[in-house]
Amino acid sequence: MERMPAKLLFERTVIGNKGSVMGKVKDIVFDEKVGRLVSLEIEPSEHSPVMKEEGKNVLLPYKLVVAIKDVVVIDESNLNRINIRVADQ
Repeated sequence: MERMPAKLLFERTVIGNKGSVMGKVKDIVFDEKVGRLVSLEIEPSEHSPVMKEEGKNVLLPYKLVVAIKDVVVIDESNLNRINIRVADQ
């Protein structure tokens, strides 16, 4: 994947590679020790498959991201294999 400033991720729509609209990027989780992006904090859209609690953002592991351009595309087929956590707010 090509490099881009992290601030460009904010407010981008997150969609699954099967067409589901997940939500919008609200924040990122960065591991300073290894210098890598760990998770995206997503504000789930209505009827999003990643919604855990109404009004709460969720953390999606960055390893699910398959492409970033005008939107962030994640590997939707692996959603059931990961632990989606509610973000601390």
